[in-house]
Amino acid sequence: MNAPTHQPEPPAEVVLPPDEPSPRKLVNPNLTGSLVSDYAALQNDLVQAQELAADFQRQLAGKSNDHAQLKQIFEKTMADLAHLQGGIEELRAERHRLANEAMRATAFQTKLAMVTSERDRLRVDLEVVRVALTRSSNETAATLRDRDRRIAELAVEVVVLRQQLEEAQSRARVIQSAVALPVANP
Repeated sequence: MNAPTHQPEPPAEVVLPPDEPSPRKLVNPNLTGSLVSDYAALQNDLVQAQELAADFQRQLAGKSNDHAQLKQIFEKTMADLAHLQGGIEELRAERHRLANEAMRATAFQTKLAMVTSERDRLRVDLEVVRVALTRSSNETAATLRDRDRRIAELAVEVVVLRQQLEEAQSRARVIQSAVALPVANP
C-alpha cells in the first residue's frame, strides 16, 4: 500500500523583514536539510495515512454493506422464524383436529360394528319371525280352508236336513191328514 512517494519541493526561502538578521546566520544548514527530509517523510507519511484512511473508508463501507446485508438476512430470518412458528402452531392445531377426527372415527367404527351386529341379529330375528308368520299364515289358511270346508259340509247337511225335515213334515201332514180323515167320518 505504499504508494510512490513524491518528494515535496523544499519550502521557498522565507523573506524576513529587514530589521531581522538573515536566517542563514541563525539556522544551521545541516539542520535545514534534516528538516527538509523530515518534512518530506512527514508528507510521505501523510499521503500514506490518507491512502490508508481511504482504504479503511472503503473497508468500512464494505463492512457497512456487509452489516446491512447481515441485518437484512437477520430480519428475513426473524420473519421466516415467525412464519415457521405460525406454521408450527397451525400444524399443532391440525394435529389436534386430526386426533379428534381419528378418535371420532374410532368411535364411529365401534358404533358401526355394534349397529351391524344388531342389524344382523335383527335380520336373523326377522327371518325367524317371517318363517313363523309364513307357517302361521299357512296354518291359518289350512284352518280357514278346513273351516270353510266344514261350513260347506254343514251348509249341505243343513240343506239336506231341511229337505228331510220338510219331507218329514209333509209326510207327517199327509199321515196326519190321512189319520185325521178317517176319524172325522165315524
